[in-house]
Amino acid sequence: MQTNFQAPPLTKYNKILIITIVVVFILSALTKGILGNYLGLTFPGFTSGMIYQIVTYPFIEASFMGLIFEGLLLWFIGSELESRWGSKFYLKFFVVSVLSVAAVYLLLSSVTSVVTPLMGVTGFNYALLMAYAIIFSERQLMFMMIFPMKAKYFCMLLAAIQLYTGFTATSGAVSFSHLSAMLFAFVFLKYKSIQARGANLQNEIHKKRMKSKLHIVKDEKPKDHHDPKDPKYWQ
Repeated sequence: MQTNFQAPPLTKYNKILIITIVVVFILSALTKGILGNYLGLTFPGFTSGMIYQIVTYPFIEASFMGLIFEGLLLWFIGSELESRWGSKFYLKFFVVSVLSVAAVYLLLSSVTSVVTPLMGVTGFNYALLMAYAIIFSERQLMFMMIFPMKAKYFCMLLAAIQLYTGFTATSGAVSFSHLSAMLFAFVFLKYKSIQARGANLQNEIHKKRMKSKLHIVKDEKPKDHHDPKDPKYWQ
């Protein structure tokens, strides 16, 4: 089975993100990991005054394999979405994802006393995967570089893995924080799409209720048809 997924050109903000992560990784290696104690997000560090950790944690990777995997996701998935959305909206999506993941992590850490720091761009990549699965749900991706799988199922599988890890690993707060990125991505993109159509949330809810009462006899549009006037954030 062939995939229709090809590597897109590396876009502006993803290039900046990847270069920054690589530089920080090298500096962390030179300091024998000490840099991670300052840039990674922890509840004790945040409450002791290191508030900046909520924006520095995505740029510190703990392992070389993590660096490679996260960098490839930014390149392959992120670059296509940045090209589709534009750099301005992509940056906004990044900020919302990073801050929402940090907020969930701090909340969970405050009630579980977890000591595992939140590090890496994994949460943002999970948000990107959710967006990709929404927009390109029928595209084929390669799970573990071996098994072809539709993007929507690929996203579901990763969510299931994070959910399992959240309940079984000592770093459960980190896993649930990454999982929350998918939920925030879904809600954010849905909201921006509604906003782009000039509608509001209350009208959309009412429309959904009315539609649920109707019986659709025939759908004349092909399954994969998308109106070019539809908001580009969602469709």
